[in-house]
Amino acid sequence: MKKKVVVPAYVLALFAVLLLAGCAGSPAGSSPGGDIAAMPLTNTYWQLLSVAGEPVPETDREQKAHILFLDDGRVSGFSGCNQYMGNYRVQGENLLFDSMSSTRRACPDNQTEQLLFAALAKTVGVNLDGIELRLLGEAGEELAVFEASRMK
Repeated sequence: MKKKVVVPAYVLALFAVLLLAGCAGSPAGSSPGGDIAAMPLTNTYWQLLSVAGEPVPETDREQKAHILFLDDGRVSGFSGCNQYMGNYRVQGENLLFDSMSSTRRACPDNQTEQLLFAALAKTVGVNLDGIELRLLGEAGEELAVFEASRMK
């Protein structure tokens, strides 16, 4: 005759807690490789890596071209020459900029600024993948790529 094993309820509860704790170690927004969780769109400093398929040239400026999305629907940033600001709206995977303006500092030969402002005007979509943010055009083409950095 086989002996019936009775597992106390507290052992089952402990097992359930350990199982859930193990699941909590892998964030829901992690990339397919499981290494990097997607950064939130808002309150993250997004440094510009490339625009219109061209890498952003290195500068000796202390401040790099970037964008910052705030929780209240405002957006601001630096183009490499001028500060810019406006509003944004996210609906699903759609990202739209509105009421954009910038300071008017003269910056000869600043191609990055012109390309960035054109990219913002054409943006209709967004793709967040780990620490990269991609602004997408109407046909899904990549307009600009940013990399997340923690704000100091």
